[in-house]
Amino acid sequence: MAAWSREAVLALYRALLRQGRRLRYTDWDFYLASIRREFRKNQGLQQLEDKEKQLKKGQAFLQSKLGGLI
Repeated sequence: MAAWSREAVLALYRALLRQGRRLRYTDWDFYLASIRREFRKNQGLQQLEDKEKQLKKGQAFLQSKLGGLI
């Protein structure tokens, strides 16, 4: 997932949901609401650079084991 695409965004969303199932210290409902809120907030981005920046931010969060939540 290097460049922004609809498929890359959906893959990231699904991966974050899968990883969230392993949460031990955070409520699942809170986590799910947070993920949805972030994706909806960024849904209206128009600039490709902004979209790619947010995609990289999400990938980094996933790579870091959800920011240490797992």
